[in-house]
Amino acid sequence: MAIEIINFNQLQRQSLDRFPTNYFYIAFCIIFFLYTIQKRDKKSSSRFMEILSSNQSISILEINFNNRIVRTNNSSVSLEQFCQSYVIDSITLQNNIISSMNQFSPSDVQIKSKSCSSYYRLTGKYDASTNVFQGIMIDNTQEKQQLNKLKNTLTHDALTGLQNRYHLYNKIQKFCAKSSSEQCSIYFIDLNKFKQINDTHGHDNGDVVLRSVADRFQQFADESVLPVRLSGDEFLIVKRNVESNTQADQFISSYLSSVQCDTVQLNNSTSIKVTLSFGGVVFNKSQSTQTDKLIKCADERMYQMKKNLLPNGNSTVTFTA
Repeated sequence: MAIEIINFNQLQRQSLDRFPTNYFYIAFCIIFFLYTIQKRDKKSSSRFMEILSSNQSISILEINFNNRIVRTNNSSVSLEQFCQSYVIDSITLQNNIISSMNQFSPSDVQIKSKSCSSYYRLTGKYDASTNVFQGIMIDNTQEKQQLNKLKNTLTHDALTGLQNRYHLYNKIQKFCAKSSSEQCSIYFIDLNKFKQINDTHGHDNGDVVLRSVADRFQQFADESVLPVRLSGDEFLIVKRNVESNTQADQFISSYLSSVQCDTVQLNNSTSIKVTLSFGGVVFNKSQSTQTDKLIKCADERMYQMKKNLLPNGNSTVTFTA
């Protein structure tokens, strides 16, 4: 059997001879990899700048509050000129940026124009040592308008435009919290013989009646009155600044008389007289958290009125928890 004798010195020389080749190959791969990344980042950065330049709603900003200079995409203007062009208050802008941002992580600040017709979002960093903000400003007016439209859709009845049941309890609590007196009142209202109107004149004309009544609720309401559509032909009227049960009765009688005074013109050229039934509850504004009980009590009071069970037409009662 032949035994191969390994010459370690020779093997070591061969390895060293190949080492430079392997080393330079690995170095070349690393350099090529880094070059590719740099080229890609440069291309992405160029593309990003192209997008910013073409999008008029996005501006790159550097605001130097010490020098009162604003550098934008392509120009430099004074802080006063910049704020004037966007109808922004310069003091508000500076205070919001200083109080909300830092130099370590990007933050957002929301700014609105003096007329509240335009809204802007500033995203970037603020360096307190140099009193300089660097970042971008985005005109998000359209986004804000769409959001407000969505909120309005959620909180208002599609048919009548009145407030709806969405977050009803919160609405009533916030509304009553602004009462100048300790008492408020709530009234449950429905249309008399509304089913007969639908059966006789059709549901389209029933909708005409509901819209007409809702419009009058709004027309004769001031800032102390909140009309709400619950469902179908049922409505709530919330009144704040109430001094007594007598005043509450006088208010609702006068208010509903104005709503009922004119006939409603239907689509088929027919005019009909609409009448309403109601029941009311006077309560302390601190009790507005018990909305369920208040509405139930007013509802029961209304049905007593429908059945002529209330003496002297007195439709309002003091709420007892």
